Amino acid sequence: MKSTTGRSNFDRFSIITSLVIVSIISIFFLTNPDQAIKIAGDIFTLIAYNFGTPILWYAFGLVILAAYFVFSKYGHIRMGNEKPEFSTFSYIAMMALAGVGSGTVYWAFLEWSYYIKTPPFAIEAGSVTAAEWAVTYSLHHWGIIAWAIYAITAIPVMYSFYIRKNRSLKISDVVMSMIKNKATAKIVGRVIDVMYPIALIFGLIIVLSLGVPIISAAVSLLFGISDSLVLKLSMLVIVAALLIASSFFGIEKGMQKISNNGTYFVVALALYILIFGPTQFILENTSSSIAIWAQNFIKMSLYTDAINQAKFPQSWTAYFWAYWMIFIPLMCVFVTKVSKGRTIREVVVCMIGGGTAGIAALFSIVGSFMMKTQLDGKVEISKMVSEGQASEAIVKALDTLPLSSVILVVFIISTFLLLVTTLDGSVFTVACNTQKELDEKNNPSTYLKIFWCLIIVALPTIFITVNAPVQSMQSAILIFALPILLLTSYMLFKTVGYMRADYSHLNVMEIQAMHKLESVVEKEEEVLEPVGGVLAESQQQG
Repeated sequence: MKSTTGRSNFDRFSIITSLVIVSIISIFFLTNPDQAIKIAGDIFTLIAYNFGTPILWYAFGLVILAAYFVFSKYGHIRMGNEKPEFSTFSYIAMMALAGVGSGTVYWAFLEWSYYIKTPPFAIEAGSVTAAEWAVTYSLHHWGIIAWAIYAITAIPVMYSFYIRKNRSLKISDVVMSMIKNKATAKIVGRVIDVMYPIALIFGLIIVLSLGVPIISAAVSLLFGISDSLVLKLSMLVIVAALLIASSFFGIEKGMQKISNNGTYFVVALALYILIFGPTQFILENTSSSIAIWAQNFIKMSLYTDAINQAKFPQSWTAYFWAYWMIFIPLMCVFVTKVSKGRTIREVVVCMIGGGTAGIAALFSIVGSFMMKTQLDGKVEISKMVSEGQASEAIVKALDTLPLSSVILVVFIISTFLLLVTTLDGSVFTVACNTQKELDEKNNPSTYLKIFWCLIIVALPTIFITVNAPVQSMQSAILIFALPILLLTSYMLFKTVGYMRADYSHLNVMEIQAMHKLESVVEKEEEVLEPVGGVLAESQQQG
């Protein structure tokens, strides 16, 4: 693809440099698994243990900022005065599925099992109290704070793009526009351009490496075939085909439909489990978990276990916030793209409210079902997880339901669609950040998107083929969390300053009038024109 100046529109330096670094790191993980695991453990200790408290406060601070934007006059600032491109349902579905994707499947079914074995607050492992807190903490780790991390950090990019008219979706361009010293800005911009694809690719290796085995295990049980490497690679081929097709058709025609259908199938999955599973236990445990969460929200958000030093908050809460932070650049760009016509308040409420409600329902239903399956002695889920049979544990639990073949089909389709939606959003954002100029509709080149589709699928294929230590990489990529924390803090600081400069002299009514939708303005003008004509005619007659 060529730009108007005749030069390549692709940022070849960023693409080549990031791929070279990714290749070197991947080869190291593949050829030195023991050393890779040690390094990953050191990185985890550095980030989660040594910087756990700042990460907890950063995440909690974003919730406070969210409340500020919702209830202050700045929440009425609209991202472009055109009508929103997507319905509210499609909007929430795309953001939710792009933000959590197939990782939801793994953690929704299994996260509670980790907390029963290693509970917080010096609770006895395996006790009734540990079980009561298990689903509660999974709600916390995928709830309000998690979605605030995405919603609030997207505001600087949205504000830059729609209000300050910086017509670029590259994170580096947004940051460079905030730095006065041009030389410093250029260096920072180049670092972001190179590091962004690296962090995203490794994050997606983990997503695929966790998601594909779950699908293959379900297909294996459904059709009574061996869960072999060939089957796993076949699932990857299907994912690649769906991803390329969705990327080809774009967000409007591709990802929107896939995310909508993905949402329908996930809802169907949850409702089936609720109706045909242990309904009473699910409802009771959901009620208890939500009550415990609501009562202890601040404690769970800021608890550091300073006296007992069991490191639960650092090992889990700080880890999850850091892991969500890895995908902040992805969500910043994606949320900006799909939020045209929406106010800051709408963006925050839809993301935090819609995302939390949907995830809370899914995790409560699925997690409670899995817990009851273990309590009844049908499947030893915790034991299977500790033995590295997590995917098999999920599938065996689903097999205990009536008409298990039906629910397995729904489960397989749901996981496929969740996986493709996450990857599609990632492909779009990494393509935006490796292309110098977007088209007139602010989309990257289709060829570049397909290129990244192939790269994103190819690397996990290698890791799955050689059974590489993916879990160690899941810890290693936390190294990107601290730079992202510092970068987003700076971007938010600068953006709040821009808002105050642009809008502090205006009241709520004036901001609303300034950002009234064009369709509303046109209708008002249509009403006023006949009135104006009648007045002019009466004046002439007078």
